[in-house]
Amino acid sequence: MTMKKFLAKTTRQALMQVKEELGEDATIISNRSINGWTEILARSESITLPGSKLLDSVSSAKEKAEKALQAKKVQETVDLLNGRSSSKVTSTPVELTPSHVEVMAPKEQPVEIINHPQIQGMLKEMREMRNQFQAQLETLSNSTLEFSPNKRDLMSQFLSAGFNLDLAKRVISKLPSDFSAKEAKPWAMNLLAKNMQVLENEAEIMNQHGIYALLGPTGVGKTTTIAKIASRFVLKHGNQDIALVSTDTYRIGGHEQLRIYGKILGVEVFAAKDAQELQQTLEKLQDKKLVLIDMAGLSQKDKMVSSQLDMLCEASRDIKKIICLNASGTLDTLNNVSKAFAGRGLDGCIITKADEAIGLGSVINVILQNKLKVLYLTNGQRVPEDIALVDKIALIEEAFKQEDSSDHLSIVRPEDLPAFFSKSSVMPSGQAQYA
Repeated sequence: MTMKKFLAKTTRQALMQVKEELGEDATIISNRSINGWTEILARSESITLPGSKLLDSVSSAKEKAEKALQAKKVQETVDLLNGRSSSKVTSTPVELTPSHVEVMAPKEQPVEIINHPQIQGMLKEMREMRNQFQAQLETLSNSTLEFSPNKRDLMSQFLSAGFNLDLAKRVISKLPSDFSAKEAKPWAMNLLAKNMQVLENEAEIMNQHGIYALLGPTGVGKTTTIAKIASRFVLKHGNQDIALVSTDTYRIGGHEQLRIYGKILGVEVFAAKDAQELQQTLEKLQDKKLVLIDMAGLSQKDKMVSSQLDMLCEASRDIKKIICLNASGTLDTLNNVSKAFAGRGLDGCIITKADEAIGLGSVINVILQNKLKVLYLTNGQRVPEDIALVDKIALIEEAFKQEDSSDHLSIVRPEDLPAFFSKSSVMPSGQAQYA
């Protein structure tokens, strides 16, 4: 810092002297008049000395070089965190004169330190932690945060009733934002009912000529269901225009139960062990108005399922394939059964053993997902009492009522939703789309 006094006739002349010697950045300390002269005391923070410009330029170049090296280290660390090689990193060029090259000489020892195995291990752990945090944040942002309290409550009811997460999200995503909690649930149930196909009039089966084959795993209730349908037909039209056919030759006495039902009803019962016998039997029954075929019970994983379907498809007459779905089955099992027996197409389904099911959400979910038309629902062993056409509104209401039952163990609360959203599955294309 330099301080100096300047004396001149006028203030202007004194200021010019200050500017010439100390520069435009000089600071005026005092200004007073002495015997008609003007005295100014001024100071300057720095003074230019010979060779100072060269020192300033070298200092500036050194600072730039240090900043460039620090920037390179930071960039290499960031690139390592992002999984990129440090060899591809290039720092921002710094324009220097040849005389400043020596300032850039420091060795790049920090790069060797970063490449040390322990440092690499730490960086790998940091990347994994970052990915986990990002996944959790994405889960929260895409699930709970986007749902209003009404939607979260409705979502918990869907999941508790046994519906699939994907179906629940599809339905709830269309819920109007201004709906109250009382309006949300009836709206959702109405939307499900709108997408469910059911047999509206039993005359479609009873009053028209048709052949129906009941498919499904062992124990799902095919034989008992056939007896119930046959009983309803006999009560309306007598026993002359109906016949029963059994293809269950795999079990010892597999068709005996159907023969007992036929004897009670006074209905003829036939057995067919292969496609040829089935074809011959159907030719004999051309004058019958209703033919019910009791197919052998097969696991959905059995290779014989395809042979069973081939036998039905090779017949000269049109045979409607009806899958029996056990209402007490799990969603994944029911869906797997439907896909296995739908290899040649399905014409509908019958919900069986509804009286044994804790919840009906799973079977309803599979019906909607696979676009199956529901012909009947059975809810007991009595013949013919425990069978009825499906009231889809009542069925869906019952599914949500069972969610509140004390027997239901899978209650999902709104605060549990993030765990479910993180496991969301995408429904394959070509399946049910909800209006």
